[in-house]
Amino acid sequence: MGNGRGASRHLRIERIDALRGFALFGILQVNIQGFAWGAADPLGYLTPAAGTLDVGLRFLQAAFFEGKFYPIFAFLFGAGLAMQMRKLRHMADGDAVVARRALRRRLWILLGMGIAHGLLLYCGDVLSAYAVCGLLFLWGFDAGGADPALSARRLRAWSVACAIGAAATIFIPLAVATFAPGTTPAGAIPPDLLRAHDIYVHGGWLAQLAQRRDDEIAQQLGSIPTFWPQVFAFLALGMLAGHAGWLHYPQRYARVWAAARRIGLAVGLPCAIVGGVWDTGHALHAPGREGGWNDVLLGASSLLAAAYVAGLLAWFATDRGGRVSRWLAYAGRMSLTNYIGQSLAMNVLLSAWGLGLGARAGRAELAALAAAIFGVQLLLSRWTLARYRQGPLEAMWRRATYAGLR
Repeated sequence: MGNGRGASRHLRIERIDALRGFALFGILQVNIQGFAWGAADPLGYLTPAAGTLDVGLRFLQAAFFEGKFYPIFAFLFGAGLAMQMRKLRHMADGDAVVARRALRRRLWILLGMGIAHGLLLYCGDVLSAYAVCGLLFLWGFDAGGADPALSARRLRAWSVACAIGAAATIFIPLAVATFAPGTTPAGAIPPDLLRAHDIYVHGGWLAQLAQRRDDEIAQQLGSIPTFWPQVFAFLALGMLAGHAGWLHYPQRYARVWAAARRIGLAVGLPCAIVGGVWDTGHALHAPGREGGWNDVLLGASSLLAAAYVAGLLAWFATDRGGRVSRWLAYAGRMSLTNYIGQSLAMNVLLSAWGLGLGARAGRAELAALAAAIFGVQLLLSRWTLARYRQGPLEAMWRRATYAGLR
């Protein structure tokens, strides 16, 4: 019976890791398209010579990839915080103050890694936002004198409030575009973005470092009013899911996941399709004019992530889905190492100081390259976890978090 319980627990954790692996693949498919553009459009730009294949891929990426995978990562990050809090309290002999201190240390370390990642490897780091939102979330519960692992009622209230706030912020770019329209002519990519692109595909490492620093600062500051509230909302929902057991026992909470699937398909899918059409037209005819309804549709279409998660949890329970789940879980268990490893791989493959593929690879080639990178990561993750308990960055993070608790 004990072995049965252990196997059941392993399967529950494997599903969560598999979702992380799935999110890693989707995030890479987006990041690789915009890597050589810095703080510009996350999917890069369509050139005047773009053919039907590039236009079609741009639509698919905008509709079904952009903005659909970071919510999964943020949701799972929140669920992970809830699980970490329980584990840390156990290690601290039930002392919630000591456990929160260790969890805050864990988040500060993540923030440091995120800042270094954004400045050195990839403009558009998400680790910093996750760390700051996690710290703010814990601070909010500390201020109220409640333990997030036990306050289900407060977690529900926070989740609802954060969702409402995040929904409101998706209209901020529309307001800015309406009352303070840009001056870039329609059909023209802004000259500063073209200069940045030239540095990323032709410049040396030091030139890219300076450009990436400026782009990362601008990107992070610009994302505070819109992206960070959405991360906070998905993190809060993930905390609630981790506390309630939605991810660990999807069959027990079938109604919750059925509702998530309906919301994702009824709201997220139509907004994703319309947003993909809008975004592709924008990329073809007005690439220099960002903001507006495209951002509203992108924010609303992030709900499609709920349908992705609900559908995958159901599929992972099948024989074929279970086999795929096991492979994805290898990458998910090393999500921090693999996320930063993806940025390192993009630098080596796309930059001029590496193989220089960014100067000549088209949209389809970049998508295929992302799939190849992820395939290699699956194999390396399996090899690593067959020999070690964790990936290298996960092991370092764990040791620093648990310092003083044992």
